[in-house]
Amino acid sequence: MGLQLEINTFDIQKAVKKINNIKVNSQDIKNAGTGIRLIMQQDIDLRFMTAPATETGGQVYGGEYWEELSEAYLVARPERRNGQILRDTGELMQSMTASGSPYGIWSITSDGFVFGTALSKAEELQKNRPFLFWHPQLIQKVAEYLANYLIS
Repeated sequence: MGLQLEINTFDIQKAVKKINNIKVNSQDIKNAGTGIRLIMQQDIDLRFMTAPATETGGQVYGGEYWEELSEAYLVARPERRNGQILRDTGELMQSMTASGSPYGIWSITSDGFVFGTALSKAEELQKNRPFLFWHPQLIQKVAEYLANYLIS
């Protein structure tokens, strides 16, 4: 099952319409799927690159806040000290790579697309440190990509 980020064609159509008043349909989104997947992957990569220190927590790319790891946890797992939250082990980040991971989720549906991870602990990690979410910059990047895709 895992954790998935979904967007439907209506949300995409609304964002693309703001750019050059272009109309988008479900088939356009399906045809542009590879490029959209790459945009999603870049967004996740940026989020993990901006991961705060395990002792302090902080804001990541996209605007969400990741709580610091508890002192009790850091005492129990001292190898996590001086690392980056959700990044230092690499497990979660690698689970969302579109190529090479048995956990990566990417599909295009008739209503939109789905991106995420089937890593069993992902849902629990998402609660205190949201790593899979839509934000205005991501929606804008997808909309701009689709607009350019359709006019080329």
